[in-house]
Amino acid sequence: MLTIDRQIQELRMELAACLLTRRERVQARRELDTLLTRHADRNGAVETLAADDPAPD
Repeated sequence: MLTIDRQIQELRMELAACLLTRRERVQARRELDTLLTRHADRNGAVETLAADDPAPD
């Protein structure tokens, strides 16, 4: 299974390379947007957990 970061990179490369039909481009863009949202949500959750964890004395 690819990591979200790897999938984002691959989709960005495909979109930049213009090797897609219009339908494939729309599908790739939707998938990229979904992955970017998941990535941001995951990063936000990690930051929240880190902020809630008290610093050691």
